[in-house]
Amino acid sequence: MSSDPFDLTHAEGLPLTEAQEGLWRHQAMDPENPILNAGQYVEILGPLDDDAFAEAVRRMIAETEALRLRFWATPEGPRQRLAAEAPVMEVYDHRRAPDPEAAALAIMRADSDKPLDLAQEPVAAFHLHILGPERRFWYERIHHLALDGYGVALVTDRAAEHYAALTGGPAAGAAFGPLRLALEADAEYRASPRRPEDAAWWREAMAGAPESLGMKPGRAVSGHGFHRATRRLPPEFMTRLRDVARTQNATWPDFVTALTGAYVQRFAGVPEVVLGVPFMGRLGGALARVPCMAMNVPPLRITPDEEAPLGDWLKGVSKSLIALRRHGRYRAEELRRDLGRIGGGRRLHGPLINIQPFDS
Repeated sequence: MSSDPFDLTHAEGLPLTEAQEGLWRHQAMDPENPILNAGQYVEILGPLDDDAFAEAVRRMIAETEALRLRFWATPEGPRQRLAAEAPVMEVYDHRRAPDPEAAALAIMRADSDKPLDLAQEPVAAFHLHILGPERRFWYERIHHLALDGYGVALVTDRAAEHYAALTGGPAAGAAFGPLRLALEADAEYRASPRRPEDAAWWREAMAGAPESLGMKPGRAVSGHGFHRATRRLPPEFMTRLRDVARTQNATWPDFVTALTGAYVQRFAGVPEVVLGVPFMGRLGGALARVPCMAMNVPPLRITPDEEAPLGDWLKGVSKSLIALRRHGRYRAEELRRDLGRIGGGRRLHGPLINIQPFDS
């Protein structure tokens, strides 16, 4: 074994981070479930230099170590390492197809719905689908064990930076940091006195919390797919939202989280709900420029007060969110065990409210 405790190139690999362990267990319990394949496509309208774009994506892949990860089980627990080979973007030309968009969507859907052999197959796939002279879909699919939502946004924006540089725009900024920074941060937190302090805070914060409910009764199980509904909000709505949040000294994502929580509470018809609120835990730190899996989903207790002025109640929720983030590195999976909420019917939180203000 290498003497470097963070050498991801050694054949024996390294243990997973705390952020990865929970996802590994989730996948191991249902190996055929592809729900952890984080897939998206970007519609590109207008002229595109396909060769320059392919080179931009190649450069992004080359500097994103997490895209080369492999994962496998051992008697001592799951391990990970960096494979020598990196994903390669595939190009599909649908211009002769009867329905180019349908052809592209079918290929992307088949890829997203495919369970992965994480020990042998690449954790990521990239496609460029050419639909017409000035219309393309750029597809990205990355398993959550490698990247979280913030990481996906990082690599998407990085490819755009490289493309701009290759086509006469400003030079691309500094390269991504190495993945070892995520391993070092994980080891540091595990060994720090802050971890047990955070654990104690969470046990007190969740004392007496009700059994977590979803939007419908019964046991919550993870589906193999999802339903998507899109509604674009007019700019004046966002302006008003920001203005109201500003008057209450809150951010608009916190305002939306609070209002959504109140809606869930009314829908469920219970006095209090416990929601999942993603926490990045990386902005302003060493992981801000490291594509990796670092996201946590701690619980947020919501008890709407129908008699209180909106501003007063919103300030209370904002304070709860600030405290949540202060202790947000303690893993939700560990907290669930601390509270004895083991088993599919004993969830830590109900619906998850995932607002991504970082995604451009």
